[in-house]
This record gives sequence, C-alpha cells and structure tokens, in this order.
Amino acid sequence: MLILTGDQMRAAEKLAVEAGISFEQLMENAGNGAADAIIGRFGKLLVPGASILILLGRGNNGGDGLVIARVLLQWQPQLTIDLVFCLDGPLSSLAALNLSRLKEYPQIRVWNQPDQQTFSMLCQRSCLILDGIFGTGFHGQLPETAALAVQTANSSSAKRIALDIPTGINGDNGLAADNSFQADITYAFAAKKPAHILKSSRFLCGEVEVIEIGIDQQMLGRAGGIILADQQTVRPLLPPRRPDSNKGSYGRLLIAGGCRTMTGAVLLASQAAARCGVGLVMAAAPEQALLPIRICLPEALQCSLPLAESGAVSPEATSVLLKKINGWSTAVLCGCGMSLTDETQQLVSDLVDNAQVPMVLDADALNALAKIGAEKLKKAQAPVILTPHMMEFSRLSGLTIDDIRENRFAVAADFAQKYGVTLVLKDATTVIASDGQLFINENGNPGLSKGGSGDTLGGIIAAFLAQGISPKAAALCGVYLHAAAGDLAEQQLTAYAMLPQDVIRCLPDVFKQLLN
Repeated sequence: MLILTGDQMRAAEKLAVEAGISFEQLMENAGNGAADAIIGRFGKLLVPGASILILLGRGNNGGDGLVIARVLLQWQPQLTIDLVFCLDGPLSSLAALNLSRLKEYPQIRVWNQPDQQTFSMLCQRSCLILDGIFGTGFHGQLPETAALAVQTANSSSAKRIALDIPTGINGDNGLAADNSFQADITYAFAAKKPAHILKSSRFLCGEVEVIEIGIDQQMLGRAGGIILADQQTVRPLLPPRRPDSNKGSYGRLLIAGGCRTMTGAVLLASQAAARCGVGLVMAAAPEQALLPIRICLPEALQCSLPLAESGAVSPEATSVLLKKINGWSTAVLCGCGMSLTDETQQLVSDLVDNAQVPMVLDADALNALAKIGAEKLKKAQAPVILTPHMMEFSRLSGLTIDDIRENRFAVAADFAQKYGVTLVLKDATTVIASDGQLFINENGNPGLSKGGSGDTLGGIIAAFLAQGISPKAAALCGVYLHAAAGDLAEQQLTAYAMLPQDVIRCLPDVFKQLLN
C-alpha cells in the first residue's frame, strides 16, 4: 500500500490530468465514491426528512463536499442538507462550479459563518456531519470560525465523516491543532495519507476507507509515496529455510555491548536475535553482562571483553572485536548497554572504519557517533543500519525534535541518502529510509515504550542482516516483527504489564502468522 503526502497526491493528480482525466472529473469521482460509501454505511439514517450538515472551506475539499451533497439528494430527494462555509475568501473554480449546480435543489440551505446559536442548532438536528473544510492543505492552528465550528460538531451526537483529512490535522506530519475534527470515519481519496497512519493523528481519523477516484496504482507509484510495512510487504523478504541447511547456512551475528552497570541489554538483543533465525549468536561483552547470558541463553557463544576504569568496554577490546567481526561474523550489532564514554567513542570509530561486514549501530553507539560526527559514516567499508529514536536522531542530525516531527519523511530520506545508510527512525510510528525509498510501520503500541525495547529491536534487525538479506529488507522485517510481537504481548498482558522479554516470547506466533 502506498501512502502519499500532499505534494505527492498533487503530483499524481497532475499525471492523471496529463493522461486525459480532468480535475473536474477527479472531483466528480471523489464525490460520487464518497457518497456511495456514505449510502452503503449510513443509508438507514438517510430517511425522508433527515438532515445532513456539511462543513465547507473555499477550496477543492469543499468542492468534494458539494458533489456529495448533489449525489445524496439524487439518491434521497427528501433530505435536507445545510452547507456551512466556515472560512472567508473566494471559492475555487471547481467549488464554485459545483455550488452553482445545487441551485436547482430547494433542499439545500447555504450558511456563511453562522453564529454559535444557529450552528449549534444545525448540529443538533443533523444525523451526519461531513467535514470538508481543509482536507490535505492544513497546517498550523485553526482560524477562529473553523475552530468554533469543529468544536461544536465534535460535541454533537451525529456521525462525523471527514473528507480526506479531518480539519485541524496536517496531512503530511500528523500534527493536530487544538479542537481538530474527531471523525468516526475518514474517506481518503485515492490513497491514505501519513496522518491516517501516524499515531499522533490516527485516532482522530476513526476508521479510514480509501475511495478510488480514477488514479491507478501506476500513477500513484510514479508520484512517489511511502510504502506501508505490512504482512504483504514483509513476507516475501523473510530469508528462506532450506531443508538441507545447517547452522552455518543462516549467518553468524556478533553483538558487542554492555558495561559494568548495564548487564541486560546484550541479553535482550541476543535472545531476540536467536528467535529470528540466525544460525549462531556471539555475545561480546564484559563478564558482568555475559553472566545472565550464560544462565538465560545457553545457545549463545560468548566473548569476554576487558573493562576500562570508567566501566565501559576498553579500547583494548578493539583488536579482539575486529578479529571476530571480520574473521567470524556475517553481521554485527554494536551499542546496546555500552554507556557513553571516551572509550566508547574510540571503539565505535574504530569499528566503523574497519568492520568489513554489515553493521547495526544502536543506543550508545549512536550517541558516540553523534559525538564523533556523522561524516564518519562515509568511511564505512560495509553497509550500516542506524536505529535512533527521536532524541538520538536529533543528536546525530543537529535538528530539533520538533523539526524532525514536522518533516520526518524528508529528513529521514535526506540523512539516509547523504550518508549512504539505512535509517530506522524510531517513534510511536517508525519510519525507515533506505535506497531512496521510504517505509512506514503502523503497528505497535505504548507497551513498547519501556527500557530494553530498543535492544530487542536491534537484535531482531541484526539477526536478519546476518542471514544475508539486504539492509533495507532486514530493517523492514525487524521493525514489523518487533511491533507485531508487541501487539500480541499487549493483547495477552496489557500495555502496562508487558516487558521486552514478553515481546521476544511472542515472536514465534508472529512468524506463524507470516508463514501461514
């Protein structure tokens, strides 16, 4: 499934026009499709005498609402439809055209920014309220008149329907203004938009249904788009299991991490990796971090690393690690539970410069890299996957968290391209940028917001990387499986009680779902 930003959607519409479909026809298709969906879902409410309220802006989203009004009246002539224009200014040419087509319908009443009492009365008597004020074109805060209309609509008992994007939500980044429209269902035209997926706005969209408007998938693909990481995307990427294979067939993963005071991170990463098909896992860590692995994961190999006085892994471990990495492993995960010290910075710098197998940098390896400078990535001899959360990516990129959230897709794509890496930008909704493509993951839940979740994800991604699939495929498989296992853990234990180790225990059930 392709997710399109506002600019990409406009590019797709332009391609459709170049192919012979007029903007007027696209609007007609959108309005007819949405009206048919409304009739199919809410037809029992649309009895003779029923009232519908349509909130309108002055642009083409309002034009969609005007087409819907006409189609609904053609289907049920005894409806009453109130059209409320919530903004000042001239109508777009297509909105004006479709408003003129409603002059022959006496069931239509047009209101321009009615007072609060009148608007409350219109909401109270309506069985459906349609929101066509802004669509994909909104950013910032709502004008006072629109905010008042939306606030009153939200308090109504009527079913609330948004056209494309609920008013108050930025369709590209999911940032929502105060008093944004709270939809029971959103009809997305041609494709879902980021706001339908991002958890900051998804709950305001209600159920999302895509309405075809005459732009085929090829045109949508030519316009760009963000690919949804779902079962259909991930299943073909899983490395196959051959009946004549052995443990050497599925890679060797080295996990370097740990320090004197953080002894669980390498265990979680190793357990997660072992559950994801890698042939051999070696934990390279201080003795304090190897002890729980010996107890809880006897399948793992161990490599003891010396400590510096700071409690971090000593730079003296570099030669041992590089010998294991380049002479034994097929991939390496570095950073889990390492702590951020001068020794860590030196170790990470040496590994980036000299490792000849694909590498995942996580946690304190990312913080060390931020201190060293992201330019170091250009010296890497093998592919690198970075797995920062928002704060870590802020340190790496020099951008504020607000800047990242406002433009997460563009900044992720730019960073990945500039430094030649696969970027897994972790958040409530994770974004992956790799090889000029963008992916978004919609599953997962607040129960994953706990210490150790990142270590678990790092182990899963690295396990796939060690099995020889591309960094992009490893990142996609890892992000999807981690979040899907988190959803199963939430179902069983609740978001309050679940732990990262419960997510690991749920991985086999996610594999069953993918493989069946």
